[in-house]
Amino acid sequence: MKTGRFGGLLLAAGAAVGVAAVVGLVTGFEPSRLPAALIDIAVYKLTFAAAAGLLASGAIVRRYAKRNEQQIESHERPLSQGRADAPRLPDAPARDFVAKPEESPDLRVPRQR
Repeated sequence: MKTGRFGGLLLAAGAAVGVAAVVGLVTGFEPSRLPAALIDIAVYKLTFAAAAGLLASGAIVRRYAKRNEQQIESHERPLSQGRADAPRLPDAPARDFVAKPEESPDLRVPRQR
């Protein structure tokens, strides 16, 4: 299973658990079937914590998968297909760029006193 798909599955599971907790809370369903309200509150807190954990872990896994896919794509891209705005070396041979002392201008700077 791909990491991105697993992250989406975790997000969906977290959303489903959260919706189930809200529906149970609104309809008055008591998961413990006990009259003690304190136990019901504790169960709902645990349910909301589980939903939040699933949502967070799904988002983290999905972000990791996207970053991993981008890194793989950047490593697979050949160097010749770089960014369009990146500077490129000219196609001329290197001997055309070698400075010849007889052709270079005198660039000496006078001393400042």
